[in-house]
Amino acid sequence: MKPTLELQEIIVALGIDLERFRIWQQSELPRPEASSLEDKSMDAPDVYEMVF
Repeated sequence: MKPTLELQEIIVALGIDLERFRIWQQSELPRPEASSLEDKSMDAPDVYEMVF
């Protein structure tokens, strides 16, 4: 996620280093590949249950 200029100004005004904020932000974001795989594997049994 790329911070907007307004968000960057707020971060700087709070005295937070932008680079450290970006690193923290990336560590907090969910991994899209892992979450999509989990969703697909959880949805698959429901589909099979409906067929039987």
